[in-house]
Amino acid sequence: MLALVCFVFFRAAWVTRRYSMILWIGLSLTAWFLAAYFLSGHNKFFLKLSLFPLPNIGLLFVPMIIGLTVLAKSKAFREVVDNISQVLIVGVQVTRVMGVTFLVLYARGLMPAEFAFPSGIGDIVIGVLAPLVAVLLFSKPVTGRKVAIVWNFVGFADLALAIFLGFLTSPTPYQGLAFDNPNFLLFDFPLALVPTFAVPLSLLLHIFSLRVLLKKNKLAS
Repeated sequence: MLALVCFVFFRAAWVTRRYSMILWIGLSLTAWFLAAYFLSGHNKFFLKLSLFPLPNIGLLFVPMIIGLTVLAKSKAFREVVDNISQVLIVGVQVTRVMGVTFLVLYARGLMPAEFAFPSGIGDIVIGVLAPLVAVLLFSKPVTGRKVAIVWNFVGFADLALAIFLGFLTSPTPYQGLAFDNPNFLLFDFPLALVPTFAVPLSLLLHIFSLRVLLKKNKLAS
């Protein structure tokens, strides 16, 4: 996912001749991934954090806030985002089919159904549809744009629901579901990379895509 997203942004930066953004975006995404990787694996940082009163699910919003702040403050980054190929930014979310992992873990009794089914099935559907929507954007831009807008909203809602259910099923002071089978693995390595990297990155991709699609849709109408 990291490699594919980097390619999408690097291509847009090259097209807009914002060559310095290639370095900054690459370093930022790599640093974010490595931080999530080492913190989740080293001494189970995120799992231990779940025992504190402050919900560790809030960490998910940190990279999103940073990304949206950079979008608002940086003209160069906005130019790159606005020139990203919608075919690619939609297609890259085929990686969401990894949601099948949740269903496999449920089948093995390692993840609660309250989280695994809606999150897993939702991610699989969005991931399978991603290349189909991308092809439609490429072959029929007007129709594809409208379909892509709906797909982005549904994909965003799927992730929002997964965050909510992950919060309610995790073994924290705020747990409200799955008391017989708490969601211990969600903040343990390697699955912790999902809420700390994959989910916020996917949310940002949806936001960036909608920013362009809604603008073009308004101009077209």
